[in-house]
Amino acid sequence: MSSNKIKTEGQIRKRIVLGLFIPLTLIIMQACGTSNKIPEGARIIEDTPTRFIPTTTPYVTATIPAADFLTATASALQIHEGAVRFMTYNIEGGGLEKLPLITSILQAYNPDVLAIQEANGWQLNDFAIANQAANDLGMEYISCQSASPTLDKNGNTYDVILFSKLEIKDSETYADVQNCLIRAEVATPDGGSVQVFATQINPNFDEVGCQNVENLVKVIQPFAESAAILLGDMTMPPPGIELGYPLNQVACPPLLEAAGWSFFTDVSRVDHIWTTQPMLAFQVYKLPSPNKEPLVTKNTLRTASDHSPLAVDFYFP
Repeated sequence: MSSNKIKTEGQIRKRIVLGLFIPLTLIIMQACGTSNKIPEGARIIEDTPTRFIPTTTPYVTATIPAADFLTATASALQIHEGAVRFMTYNIEGGGLEKLPLITSILQAYNPDVLAIQEANGWQLNDFAIANQAANDLGMEYISCQSASPTLDKNGNTYDVILFSKLEIKDSETYADVQNCLIRAEVATPDGGSVQVFATQINPNFDEVGCQNVENLVKVIQPFAESAAILLGDMTMPPPGIELGYPLNQVACPPLLEAAGWSFFTDVSRVDHIWTTQPMLAFQVYKLPSPNKEPLVTKNTLRTASDHSPLAVDFYFP
């Protein structure tokens, strides 16, 4: 037998063994899992997100807090005729022991569209707390229950709720964008509409890097050419701010800029408002920072939450 023939037969045997080994390896990997599994918290957006509007409430006249609760600034800014006031507020762990105080703060700011982060427990008992807040504020709402395994001290998830005095024309929730992401098309006074997004980014940057922000970008990027606004506790600094923040957070805001969104304003470097370029064409007024000119006393804000409200008025023609 020639050496060439022996070599050829050896190659054939190797190919046969390899052909059997690869399928067997794939079967074992499928059964046991692989090392490149997506980290917990880095869930990928589904092609068709769940449409979920749990309840709406009839529009009612919002309750206004007593005059002695308001500062002079609040009294001057509470009525904002012709403008749509967008507001975002992290109420810290559901605020269950401080609900009357939180409600009074919300009434003082008198927003038209309101994103609440950490609305923990507001879905319990058939949305009892969310319904009460909606009635007190004269709003309807969309609720998003977090898909994160993280629970607060009461065993509740870190949820997001979007309230609106304006008609919500349609909406979607994306619970696989940790913690939550809500999209709502809200009617504007000029007969048009604006896409409103509300979210809270999970602070697990050490485990997943910018994955949660990448997931967020997948949803909001298609709306970059239309009037749209993003409200939320982003748990990361504004773009260009590096001092005091780890690199795995500093790297994330540029992803939103690359998607066509512009950083608009913040009050604490983690509570943000982002807008698209079409939104920047409207006349706008940023409400004073609560740290400088609060609508209620600073002590009241510190008692209510470890975050401050952030609000801005847009004037739609």
